[in-house]
Amino acid sequence: MKKVLKIGGLSAAAGEKVHGFYQVEGTDLTMPVTLINGTGEGKVLLLTAGVHPDEYPGIAAAIQLSEQLKPEQLDGGMVIVPMTNYSGFLAKKGSSVPADGKNLNRLFPGDPNGTEGDRLAYAITRDFHSACDYNIDLHSGGVDEQMKPLIFFSVMGGPKIEEESRQMALSCGVSYIVRSTATNGEYSSAVLQGLPSLLLERGGNGYWCREETDADKRDVLAVLKTLGIFRGEVAPAPKPVEIAVAKYYEAGDTGCWYPCFRPGDKVKKGELLGEIRDHRDRVLSSYYAEFDGVVLYQTSSLSILKNKALVAFGKLD
Repeated sequence: MKKVLKIGGLSAAAGEKVHGFYQVEGTDLTMPVTLINGTGEGKVLLLTAGVHPDEYPGIAAAIQLSEQLKPEQLDGGMVIVPMTNYSGFLAKKGSSVPADGKNLNRLFPGDPNGTEGDRLAYAITRDFHSACDYNIDLHSGGVDEQMKPLIFFSVMGGPKIEEESRQMALSCGVSYIVRSTATNGEYSSAVLQGLPSLLLERGGNGYWCREETDADKRDVLAVLKTLGIFRGEVAPAPKPVEIAVAKYYEAGDTGCWYPCFRPGDKVKKGELLGEIRDHRDRVLSSYYAEFDGVVLYQTSSLSILKNKALVAFGKLD
């Protein structure tokens, strides 16, 4: 609980929930935002979704949590942004900011003098990360990606933030948690601002369903419970497996992509993960497992472009 929880022109007094819109300075962009200021003392968690606006389960989960959670359930508070790239969600034209065609998740910490996407990233860094203590960013596989439910947690914020982020991740009902050294992306930027943070991935291929949305909601509540923010009970879930090393395969050719496995499949070192073939079914390039591991996510479309992501493959000890 804070005496006043304030983001931009929105504010919520202790014990109050407020819905409204945040205006991104220097642009026409807005975002729906919910502030929930609890009735007890505690920290504030920022929940973002829709950074990629065509990744739907997390968006639905954040919308529903913004309506269902009550101030009297919280010691501390929440800032919920269910459609971070709101103009992208309304335009329904892919995963970028429509005004400049940029991938918002590659623009952090942003630029106050840049294009619309740059300014949006800067606004989140300046006004949202600075007002909160923790961050969960909800994602899915893209429209041409399949994945096993997983979490990325950053090791780039120092040992204390890494361990806090790990404990947040371990409370979630995903299959795998993956150590990450990335420094781009909303949640990675939050870590570099001092916030223990997670990137939670569930679903893909442009779909959403109630089961995935409910699973995301359960995991957010579990993290809130672990942090001492949520007072309610959360259903137990199996402990995830931690992945310390992952290999990210990229396409060496443009052509047709034929994967040999599905996300969650375990693969032995040396086994064929997939091939790229041409229009006459001739093999252009082949991709093999470099160690015993598990397919975390992969491109699911037949068409593949050179240098685009093929497979994320986690090492199993």
